[in-house]
Amino acid sequence: MSSPPTLLDFIDDEMLRVPMTVDQVTDAVLEQWRVRMPARARADTDPARLLSLHRGDLVTHTLVALRTSALVDLKDLTSGSTTSHRQPGETQQQSLSLSLSLIDEADVTLDIEIARCTENLKTKAEIALRELQTFTSALANDLNVSRDSNPFRPERFVRALWTGLQKLPLTNALRATYLRDASEPLAKALRRAYTSACQRLEEQGVTPAAYRTIVVNGNTGWGASVSRYQPPKDLHKLRDSMPGGFDGLPPVKAMAPMDIMARSAALPSLPTVPAHPAAPAATAEPGGPDPQLIELLARLFEAIQNDFKLPADTVSLLQRLQPTALRIALRDPSLLDRYDHVLWRFMDQLVHDIEISPSAQRMRVLGLGRNLIDHLAQPDTREQQGFGWALERLLAAQRQALNQAVVRASADIAKLERIASAEATPTTRTMPLDIAHLDTVRADLLNGPPADAAVAVMPAAGVPPGSTFRIYLQGEWRTLQALWQDDHHEYVMLDDPVGDQRWALHQRALARLLSEGLAHRYKIRSLVRRAADKVLRAL
Repeated sequence: MSSPPTLLDFIDDEMLRVPMTVDQVTDAVLEQWRVRMPARARADTDPARLLSLHRGDLVTHTLVALRTSALVDLKDLTSGSTTSHRQPGETQQQSLSLSLSLIDEADVTLDIEIARCTENLKTKAEIALRELQTFTSALANDLNVSRDSNPFRPERFVRALWTGLQKLPLTNALRATYLRDASEPLAKALRRAYTSACQRLEEQGVTPAAYRTIVVNGNTGWGASVSRYQPPKDLHKLRDSMPGGFDGLPPVKAMAPMDIMARSAALPSLPTVPAHPAAPAATAEPGGPDPQLIELLARLFEAIQNDFKLPADTVSLLQRLQPTALRIALRDPSLLDRYDHVLWRFMDQLVHDIEISPSAQRMRVLGLGRNLIDHLAQPDTREQQGFGWALERLLAAQRQALNQAVVRASADIAKLERIASAEATPTTRTMPLDIAHLDTVRADLLNGPPADAAVAVMPAAGVPPGSTFRIYLQGEWRTLQALWQDDHHEYVMLDDPVGDQRWALHQRALARLLSEGLAHRYKIRSLVRRAADKVLRAL
């Protein structure tokens, strides 16, 4: 009886079939180009002839890139590492020369075509891709399908194909056209390849791993007109709907006077907070805590910890913060009036800073949050300034980290400043105006749509330093922070703290990525607002 195959055996077996897949896709593209020449082809060149002459080079370089990435994935799976690796041929030293990292709209167009092709493959081959994932997870001994173990997943295949295209004597416009025209035939070929691979692995005796399917409600998907969650206006009505008592807490009226005094004395003294002018009168019994308020806060914190799938270290911080939040709520009724109370803002800022911090700085952010929460929980602390002071400490640490990153990037910023100054066009904004010689324009002509829809995506203030983006650049999703922008908002310097790289983008290129959905700006989300909606739906 033959031994079951390993993931390396699967890679070797599938690599023998990759040339046929690339050939089929190239034949489909050549057929399209022979019928209709690509729009961006030069008049003195024949793109179909060039592609036909160098199709062997395309297959060879695609094979090399795909096998290299598959072996890197295999090494990561066996070692337990989750570090992403670049494809062969990609630039590894982006920060050494500013000209290498200056990205304009032409470069962004290539990224958009790569992303569109990858997304089309995932959509068209979704069922076969999901089934193959269970088999490759079994080969990788990942029975719960906790990570993507398919070495031939769509993004890897597209990036390998793009690496092979870069070796051909074609312009970037023709390479992008190849990806666009190859999207449909490549999706069909990969769907067949994935299905055949599953059949072969099943015949070889491989038992697929189990996977879980997440079903999303139809009115919460992309493009839905209804809001994802609709929290109540404030937390007072939600508090009133809580049960009067819960397990482990005796009724307030039944508590003896000595027990009430002991419970009150156990609460640390808090700074006096003026009552909110619109705050309603407390509904708790005199001399004791409000059981409905305690129940509400318990459910809110439970919903926050479960709904956002927070890491264990972040959850532990919020659990340590819960008793302090309860003591604040007993003294400050305005906590239930609005979702931007300083306590909720501190929680939102802390979770946001932890989520966007790179792995090298994560422990520092966690340590800062732990120290602030411990300080807020200390009883009879004269130096305590409340959650407003703690929030300012988080913002100060954020500003300090930004200033340090700007100092490290000062040389690149200086180069980019010289480029921006050299390319700046003359302006008349500082010149005096002669009203008598000004031309006038009808008012109804000023309300038309912008000339470029992508420009409308960018705010008038450009990109403020410190803004964090999730951007798809050169075949990878990256978390980048804005360090600098010029006065005319033509360029923006972005820093990648994980890879220690810097990227200079034309802001029109960034606007194009935003309009295509390939760039998203991180925003501080309100944890309690969404938790309130979840608690309301559970009632």
